Amino acid sequence: MIVITLLVGILFWIGIDIWAGITSKWYKAVELDPSIISDDFSVLVPIYGNVKYLQNADYLHPYGDRVVLCTTSGESEQFYRDLEDIAIRYGFRIFRSEYVPRKVGRKRSTSGITRDTIVRDALLAAPLNSYTVCLDADTTAQESLTRIVGALVAHKADFASVTIVPQKKGPFIVQMQRHEYVVSMRARRIMPWLLSGALHIGKTDVMRQIMARHSLFFQGNDIEAGIIGDALGYKAVHILAHVNTNAPDTLYAWWRQRIAWSGGSFRLFIINFRFVFQHPFLWLYSGIVVISMFALRWIAVVHPVGHFCWPCSSTTRLSCGCTGTTGTSGSSSSPSTASSSVLSWCPSGWRTISRWQFLSVISESFVPSARSS
Repeated sequence: MIVITLLVGILFWIGIDIWAGITSKWYKAVELDPSIISDDFSVLVPIYGNVKYLQNADYLHPYGDRVVLCTTSGESEQFYRDLEDIAIRYGFRIFRSEYVPRKVGRKRSTSGITRDTIVRDALLAAPLNSYTVCLDADTTAQESLTRIVGALVAHKADFASVTIVPQKKGPFIVQMQRHEYVVSMRARRIMPWLLSGALHIGKTDVMRQIMARHSLFFQGNDIEAGIIGDALGYKAVHILAHVNTNAPDTLYAWWRQRIAWSGGSFRLFIINFRFVFQHPFLWLYSGIVVISMFALRWIAVVHPVGHFCWPCSSTTRLSCGCTGTTGTSGSSSSPSTASSSVLSWCPSGWRTISRWQFLSVISESFVPSARSS
């Protein structure tokens, strides 16, 4: 069973490498060329709730009136005055959507569909250049936007993802997220349509088509936009530009973010499971490994060496007398009956099994051919 488990895992990862090699002629990571630039772009920055969330005004200053601060029609008069002062100081433009966020109790909702609604409205109504950069209010890029857009133009792509990098300084939880981002960004090399809400770029006409079909649901909105663009047949590339974003630096903030992300993931990969045939690897990992095997990961945490009874067979018996079924300890059962129960609790006590045995049990749960005959 151990050999079969290892073989299945090895073949799975070899398959991923083969797939990456086959698709590499369509999906290539794009290096930035300093000699290739483009000024034919607009920058959409959604800002609402409080002007203090606009943290990248100094970074955007060189781009002047190409920057459009997108907001709602439900902000306070003080908010509009402060935003106008910033726009005059830096030479930005302001787009005010007709959308008014709903109220939750006495407070006004600043999540839900607000962000994507005002971005969509700006794409449809505001005068924009040929290319559009969607940028969060706390995000900056290590390279100039002219070079990033130039790379997209040079490769004749329709939209692109970039490499997201959290801040360097911070507590342990930030450093762990930095490592997490490094690993997740590798997937963009073979799935460049996995956009990030922090920064993504595309042809303005293409972004209009994508957002016109978008559900506007905030959690998972960036991945949804990429899936829509790919489904419409637009060409995506991953540009090796490094974009800074702020990762949560407290356990509470991290927990709130992950709870929100889990909602978006469930909506994308379980509710919309029909897309599994278009992107099998993404749905296999996110829908099966991440979500469906959630309980198994917690079992591994609580019982790291696998406190389960090993299923009995014609040649294997537990020292505790368990037959591998849920019946009474010491009772007899046929090999076929015992083999049908892959995971069972021992009625007469616990028996510690190794990690490899635990993995073998899991493999039998998902690979019927791997079970004992």
